[in-house]
Amino acid sequence: MAKAYLEASPIEDSNILIVDYASSIGGTWATERLYPDLKTNNIVGSYEFSDYPMDLQRYCLKPHQHIPGTVVHRYLSDFAEHYGLTPRMQLRTRVEAANLQEDGSWIIEFSTNGPDRRETLGRLVASKLVLATGLTSEPYMPVFSGQEIFKGHIFHSKQFKNRIDQISSSQKVVVIGGNKSAWDVCYAAARFGAKVHIIMRPSGGGPSHVWRPIRVLGLETSLSRLSLTRLFTWVDPNPFGSAGKTARWLLHQNSLGRKICLLFWGFLDQYICRTNGYDEVDSQVRMMKPWTSTFWMGNSLSIHNYETDWFQLVRDGQITPHVAEVLSLTETLVQLSDGTSIEVDALVCCTGWKFIPAIKFSPEWAASEIFGGNLDSEVAKDVRSEVLQRCPVLKSAPIRKLPPGTPSGKDASMGPNEAQSLRLCRFMVPTSPRLFQKRNVAFIGAHLSIHAVMLAQVQALWIVAFFQDKLSLDVEDQNSLAFDTALHSEYEKLRRPKEAGGTGNRFPDLVFDSLPYVDMVLGDLGMRAKRKGSWWKDVFSPYSLADYKGLVQEWLALVTRKNDGAGPNQSVSS
Repeated sequence: MAKAYLEASPIEDSNILIVDYASSIGGTWATERLYPDLKTNNIVGSYEFSDYPMDLQRYCLKPHQHIPGTVVHRYLSDFAEHYGLTPRMQLRTRVEAANLQEDGSWIIEFSTNGPDRRETLGRLVASKLVLATGLTSEPYMPVFSGQEIFKGHIFHSKQFKNRIDQISSSQKVVVIGGNKSAWDVCYAAARFGAKVHIIMRPSGGGPSHVWRPIRVLGLETSLSRLSLTRLFTWVDPNPFGSAGKTARWLLHQNSLGRKICLLFWGFLDQYICRTNGYDEVDSQVRMMKPWTSTFWMGNSLSIHNYETDWFQLVRDGQITPHVAEVLSLTETLVQLSDGTSIEVDALVCCTGWKFIPAIKFSPEWAASEIFGGNLDSEVAKDVRSEVLQRCPVLKSAPIRKLPPGTPSGKDASMGPNEAQSLRLCRFMVPTSPRLFQKRNVAFIGAHLSIHAVMLAQVQALWIVAFFQDKLSLDVEDQNSLAFDTALHSEYEKLRRPKEAGGTGNRFPDLVFDSLPYVDMVLGDLGMRAKRKGSWWKDVFSPYSLADYKGLVQEWLALVTRKNDGAGPNQSVSS
C-alpha cells in the first residue's frame, strides 16, 4: 500500500507513516512469529511483488521450492529498504483510537512500547487512514471450564515460536483446530517426539483440504496454477468482472453446463482423496478427510509442504485425530464430549482470529458505518434473490460428511464479532455516503485468498485511485454501488459458508474467484484485465505475478493519456 501510494502520488502528498505493533515487519512473517519449519504454501515465483522479484541466488532458493518463513521476512525487509519504506515505519506501536473530525481528517491515538518496555502515548493527525491489519493479527483465545487449575502450558498458535521450548519438552500435546496452523503445530510437536492429539469440533469446518501437486493429462500443475487459469475460473459461479461473463453464464445457467462443472469439482474431490489416502483402511487417516466437497472449499486449505509425510505420523500413531468438543480441563487432563480423557502437558489453541480491528472509532456513527451495519430486510431479500438467480448452484447448502458415529454438534460460535461482517465496496471501502465521499478511509487485505500478493497489488492501486478520485467507477449512483456491495457480500456468505469451514459470513474468502476479482478491480481502474497477449494464452495459460509488473506506472500513463484527451479504452503497454 505504501509503495503504491508513494509511487502514484505527488511529492507533496507523500507524507506516510506505517504503524505496526509488532517488533519487526512482516505480519505473519515477523521474526517473532517464525516457528520451526514454517514455509509458504506458495512456491518460489508465486509469493513476491511483481516489481521486485525474489532472486533465487540472493535468497538461496531453488525452483519450485516452498519458501522458508525466514526468507520471506528477509525479502519483505529488503523490499521495504529498496522502496524507502523503512524510515517511514513506527514499530512496537499500537493504534488505540481513530477519531473522525468534521474536516475529514483523523486524530489517531497510539501507544508505543520502547526498547526499555516503557509505554508512551501519542497522537497525530492524518488526512487518510488505511487499515492494513489483515485477518491474523488479534488471536481468538477460548476460555475452558477448569482452565484456572490446569497445570500444563496453554497458548494460542500465534505464540508458538516463543513457546517452542515448552512444546519440545512436552511428551503429550493437544492441538485444537483443523486449519493449517494446527497441522503445522502437530507436525512440529510429533517431530520433537511428543504424542499429539488434534481436536476438531463437530460444529466447525473440519480438517483442511491438503493439496499435493496435481497431474492433469500427464502434466503436473497445482491448485494455485489451476485457480489462476481463466478456463478453470469459469467453473466458479462468481459475479466478479466482465472477462468470461458469457462463459460463466453458459456453464451455470443450464443443466449441461452445471454437469460439466460438477465433473471438474468431482475430479478434484477424487484426486485429493487418492493422493492423501483418505479412503484407505487406516481409520485414523480417514478422520482427516475434509467434510465437504472441494466446491465449497475456501481458504480452509493448505499445501503439503512438509519434509516428510504428515499422514504417516497419523498411521504411526504419533498424531491421533478426534472429532469432539473440549468440555473442560483438570490439572492434567482434557475432557472431550465423546467421553475421552487425554493426559496433556501442553494445549495449543489454533482457534482463529478476531477479524474486526481492535481500534476504537468515533464518533459512533462512523464506527457503525465503517463496519457495514445491517441491511434493510427488503434489500437483503432482493440481493439474495439476485445472487441465486446468477448462481443457481448456491441454492443448495453444502453436504457435510463427518466421520461415522460423530454427532453433528451444536453451532457454537468461535468467538466475538461472529455476528458482524465486513461489507465493503470492492472489499475495500465503506459504502456509507458520508464516508465514501470523504475518501479518507480504506481497508487492504480484509479478505482471505491463496493469491494474497496479486490481490494486494491491485487493491493498493485501487485505493490510491479512490483517494485521488480517479476511478472509472460510477460513484454518483450510490444506491447501485451499495446494491453491488451487498450482492458481493451475500455471494461470499453463500459461497463460503461457515459449516464448510468458510468465512464468507464475515469477510471475503476467495480461491477460484481471485482472478475474476482482480479483473473487476482493474476494470474500475480503466485497465485491461486480459494481459496475456493472445486469447489462447489468456484462456489456457495460468496468470502469474509477472503479468502485473509495472502496474502503477501503467496506470499513471493511462491517467496522463486521459488528461491529454486520449480515449479511456486505449491500451497502454506496461
